[in-house]
Amino acid sequence: MSDIQDKILGSWLGMAVGDALGQSVKGLKPATVKQYFKQVDGYHDVRPYIGKGIKQYRMAGLYGVQTQRALAVCDSLLKTKKPNGEDISSLLVTLSAHGPENYFGVFRRPEGCFYKSVQDFPNRIDPLRADQASAYACYFSMAVPLALYLQRPSKTLMQYGIQTCLLLSRHPWEVTGTALAGFITARLLNEEGLPEAAILLHEAAEFCETAEAAYRESYPDRFALQGKDPQAMSRTLHDLVDQFSKGERENLPAWICDNASSYIGAKIVHATQGHALTILPLALCHLLTRGADFAPVLTETLNLGREADKLGALVGAWAGAVHGISGIPDSWKSGLVNGKEIRLRGEALAKRKKGLAGRDLLEMELGLTQKEAEERRKYLPKEARKSAKMASVLEDLWLEEDDEDSLPQLKEDPRRWRQFERDKTRKKRDRRRNLPPG
Repeated sequence: MSDIQDKILGSWLGMAVGDALGQSVKGLKPATVKQYFKQVDGYHDVRPYIGKGIKQYRMAGLYGVQTQRALAVCDSLLKTKKPNGEDISSLLVTLSAHGPENYFGVFRRPEGCFYKSVQDFPNRIDPLRADQASAYACYFSMAVPLALYLQRPSKTLMQYGIQTCLLLSRHPWEVTGTALAGFITARLLNEEGLPEAAILLHEAAEFCETAEAAYRESYPDRFALQGKDPQAMSRTLHDLVDQFSKGERENLPAWICDNASSYIGAKIVHATQGHALTILPLALCHLLTRGADFAPVLTETLNLGREADKLGALVGAWAGAVHGISGIPDSWKSGLVNGKEIRLRGEALAKRKKGLAGRDLLEMELGLTQKEAEERRKYLPKEARKSAKMASVLEDLWLEEDDEDSLPQLKEDPRRWRQFERDKTRKKRDRRRNLPPG
């Protein structure tokens, strides 16, 4: 196996490993992660904690929607040699149409904005015209297979990243961030070891400027943002260069929060909050400050909890591109559910050969989701079982009750916000009814 093939496999498998490791701590506070598991150094069993801070069962070692979306892009690439919008959208619709009860098709723990975009595909004439303008760092991992297929940073890679994100969100921060995730992946494939932080950050900032200009030029009707700076991603990266030059790396999470808050117009409390202007800079900071080895950087990143699957997928892909598949611990590779099929697709990306792609994606993911659903039913809390049939396909949000860093994202989705308000009212009513007589 050549060095580049080893690094491609490392990045591809690293993305899936990071996503799967993050599933057990997704939505948890760092203190809760430490209390339950000490640290994320393996695929943890969540069953002892269901109903005690963890709301729903998920299979240990099984990746979620971050990797599933990347798999859809991968299969389209191997089929058409480019990320064909109609092919990817058709595949996502197919994957959403088949699945067990209380799941959105085969997808495991998708975001509400993704659900809306996929539901809207049949109504579009142009697949690249997503109505959603979400910037929750949902689609960054979709650029990983693009980078591994093209293997070098290029204008084509940038265009593919922009077009792939436009299938699901037209928000400039999300679009630019997706293209940037691909650029960094391809850049690391061609490095011997971890590059100097200042150099990589400067290149990333310049790339963002170029991507923003390309988006504005090609799709001027979709680039503008009402009341917000569409170039916030490039400005954030330029400012991040200055922060690194000051040497105050321990203060980077606080700076990320303050910087994101200034652009979003809402208070960002945690750098692990699911937003384009927090997740990508935080993942990049962790890679550049702790990325000397694969396992430590991924463990320290996932110990932060909250949006652990998004962070894990990004850091896993980038650290895997630096250290190769040999840098991933054997127990993490062997414990990854469906690892053989994931590896086959990685080999196909490295060699650009469709014949190595493995099983049909729908058949493969449907089987995995059904298996998780069967196990999930055994461990549903008693109260939840009574109302399982009425549950929404997106109920499994792992939002800690009244958690302040969840509210801005909820407010962006009217359906979820109404449900949140109804649930809150119902809980207050139930508490009043249970009060002892005065």
